[in-house]
Order: sequence, then structure tokens, then C-alpha cells
Amino acid sequence: MEPKVNLKWCRKNLERFSQPVFDVLREEHPELNMSCDDCLNACGLCIDVPFAMRNTGVVAARDARGLYHKLKRGTTVLTTPPLPGTYRAVMAASRPEDQA
Repeated sequence: MEPKVNLKWCRKNLERFSQPVFDVLREEHPELNMSCDDCLNACGLCIDVPFAMRNTGVVAARDARGLYHKLKRGTTVLTTPPLPGTYRAVMAASRPEDQA
């Protein structure tokens, strides 16, 4: 089972900064679970820089382009196959459903 990427967006921050990032990610990765909330309780960030919540962590950047690159990099890490010999690869190989 692949790790799930959940992105939450603040509606006010979308209006100010991050709507282009939301639109591009929605187009490039329709499988991502993305949602918009009225408030994510990150008021200091919300009015200052573009940000999103990835799973349980805040990802912020100086501009929309930086936010896109950070989110894209994190999404790629979670959705690409694990490198041989890494913990993730060993754990994937040890699962019974992979040994069919």
C-alpha cells in the first residue's frame, strides 16, 4: 500500500497566494486527496505566504512557485517506488501481499 498524500488548503490563502498551485496540482495529480477548509488555524502564515497542509505538516514558501516545488518534491518522494536497500523497500518486500 502506497503512502497517502493529503493536502489541505486554507480558502483565504488560496484567494491571496496559492490558487495557481492548487490548480496545477489538481491537473497534474488528480489522485491526490485535496480539500479546502475555511480556516486551518495558521493565521500567521495565511496572510503572509502561500502554504498548504501536507498530511499533518505545514508546507510554506515565499511565493507560489516555491510552494509548488516543495509540494511536488514531497509528492514525488511518496509516490515513487522505494530505492533498493532502503527501509521502505525492505518493509514493502516483507509484506505478505507482495509475496504472491
